[in-house]
Amino acid sequence: MTFQKLLFGVRFFTALSFVSWTAVLFLVDPGVAGIVGIALFLGTMFSFLTGLFTVVLVGLASRFLGEMSASASFHTLFRQGFILSAYVVSLLGLSRFGMLAWWNALLGFAAALLIEFTARKIVS
Repeated sequence: MTFQKLLFGVRFFTALSFVSWTAVLFLVDPGVAGIVGIALFLGTMFSFLTGLFTVVLVGLASRFLGEMSASASFHTLFRQGFILSAYVVSLLGLSRFGMLAWWNALLGFAAALLIEFTARKIVS
C-alpha cells in the first residue's frame, strides 16, 4: 500500500468519525442516554481526534522533514496521535465527572510521555 493510499484512508476514517461524532453530539441527549450516551460521545470523539491528530502530525512531518521521512515514520505518528487523543478524551472524561484538577492533567501528561518514551524504546 502506498503512502498516499494510506493517508487517504486515514482522512476518510477521520471524516467518517467526525460525522459520527457530530451525529452523537446533536442527536443523543446525555441526560436520557446516561452512561451509554457519554461512552458514545467519548468513543466517537476519540476516533475523530485520533485521525485528526494523525493527519496533522503527518502534515507537519511532511512539511518539515519531507514526505519520505513522514511515510517512514507513519506508525510513530499514528501512535503519537493515538496517545494524544487518549490524553484529551481522558481529560474530558475526568471533567465530565467533576474529577479534573490541574495535577490530574499534569500526571496524565506525564503518563502519556512515559508511554510514548517506552513505546519508542521498545520499537527501536
